[in-house]
Amino acid sequence: MAAMPSGAPFVLVSLAVLSGACAVLALSCSSTTNTRIGVDAPPFTDQSFGPLGDYLDHRCGSLDCHGQQGRNLRIWGCEGMRLDAGMIPVCNRTVPGGGRTSVQEHQATYRSLVGLEPQVMSEVYAGCNGQLVEAGVAAYPPASSCHPELLTFVQKARGAEAHKGGQLICTEPPCPPAVPNPAYPLQTANGTVMTDPQDVCIVSWLEGATNQAACQQAESIPTYPTDASAE
Repeated sequence: MAAMPSGAPFVLVSLAVLSGACAVLALSCSSTTNTRIGVDAPPFTDQSFGPLGDYLDHRCGSLDCHGQQGRNLRIWGCEGMRLDAGMIPVCNRTVPGGGRTSVQEHQATYRSLVGLEPQVMSEVYAGCNGQLVEAGVAAYPPASSCHPELLTFVQKARGAEAHKGGQLICTEPPCPPAVPNPAYPLQTANGTVMTDPQDVCIVSWLEGATNQAACQQAESIPTYPTDASAE
């Protein structure tokens, strides 16, 4: 029997090991591909998420901010990134290529938002969901079990975490320059207090009963002036 060249056994063994590794890898990849990773979040309807989506588009969705594909949090809407390549970032439907944010664009923003931190979103929603008061209006401040601040996008908006766009929400004055003072009247046991409609909009959505009036007032706040193109 001819002598086997030096190194040949190593090659054969290596090929065998590699073949086995590939088989294991193929099985593991197949398993992962066929497994659906779930997230518990407020169910999507255009009625419940649309007001929040419009606020996010107006305040954070410009093309130099979250209205671009390269961001972890991507926002679609008529003031920024469009799903339809034939549409332009103009909300006025009388302008060729313009038009209000579509249901599909709201849904795309929703998927990006709830998929950003699926485990955290599930935990937050479990603690916030169902905290309602009369007339279907979500409680604010929320119940002690509700912790929106665990979500990164809330931390950044409130100024609790570094954010290229700066702080957007201020619930108690004094507020930083360029950040509006609380201007949303909220009825409490101690009378009417003023708070930030942006925070009420976000928290109420997490509670499962979007405060549409708060979201509409939040959407009226001017687009944030700080350049966030390099966040």
